[in-house]
Amino acid sequence: MPRQIIIYAKSVLSHLPRLHFYGIEGVLYEIDGEEKDKSWEMYLKIVDFLIGNDFKKSDLLVGVGGGALLDLVGFVASTYMRGVDVVFVPTTLLGMVDASVGGKNGINRPFLKNSIGTTYFPKKTIIDTAFLATLPEEQLLSGYVEVIKIAVVHSFKNCHLNKGDFIDPKTHEDFLRGLEYPLSEKSIEKARDLKRQIVDEDPDEKGIRYLLNFGHTIGHALEASMDFSITHGEAVQHGIRLEMAILGFPTWLQEKIASFLPFKTPFPRIDSAKFGKILQRDKKNRSCDIAFSNVVHHKMRDFLVFFPYEHVIKIVEEVMLDDCLYSSNG
Repeated sequence: MPRQIIIYAKSVLSHLPRLHFYGIEGVLYEIDGEEKDKSWEMYLKIVDFLIGNDFKKSDLLVGVGGGALLDLVGFVASTYMRGVDVVFVPTTLLGMVDASVGGKNGINRPFLKNSIGTTYFPKKTIIDTAFLATLPEEQLLSGYVEVIKIAVVHSFKNCHLNKGDFIDPKTHEDFLRGLEYPLSEKSIEKARDLKRQIVDEDPDEKGIRYLLNFGHTIGHALEASMDFSITHGEAVQHGIRLEMAILGFPTWLQEKIASFLPFKTPFPRIDSAKFGKILQRDKKNRSCDIAFSNVVHHKMRDFLVFFPYEHVIKIVEEVMLDDCLYSSNG
């Protein structure tokens, strides 16, 4: 068995004995495992720890924590000695259904999330739902938002519609049926499988995999503009709401999807200029236009669609004002 170094989030310290069930034991290294840890500084600390412990290419790196930790450890694994084996043990719902599937990893720079990263798949992922028992509710809800996103994307990925084509509500009335909260092990595995199907079809994100960014263009910009004081799931939920409006989803479809979204918070009051500057840096953008996942109308396999920056900001400011007025009026 290869020698193992385990990078874990301090919040899961009490759960570490469970790793013995899976043959995971070795040298431990604790970090906070939060979004702020996705930095050059923490990356180099881990690399230096590996060097100090004489970590070889034949050894095994293990990441135990939520999505942010897995992103970081995956990036370390993909770059240390040009790539070493890594095992993921996601301990949050978000990590189980999203971050541990697809091979994306990376670190952040000021005002741009995941600005540096690679695509690198773990050797193995261990799903143990016992880790979910002590999670705060907002963390479970964050993962649930990603499950909703995956379900929506998968339901429409084979729709052959042009923009303006009629979307029959009778045809799609059951596309979210079966979603449950809290999620069972079966539902978690189903969400992972639905995402894997898309990733397997387009592992390098050249086409249909762009659809998995639904809600994330707005969501990532919102996270960064708020210095990551908002959870990823809540940010993506706001992103889904706004992107449905920008993409021109029919009202019935917007309302149906929104009825499943769990957070009840209004769109945050943000600095529009700061948000806009971050939004313009999105790697998918083209010239001055902002890129969005073209979830429904991709008959010509145009999985990205572009809108003028001014149009996007106008909708963001309108939704922010409407939500603030609504929340103020109770």
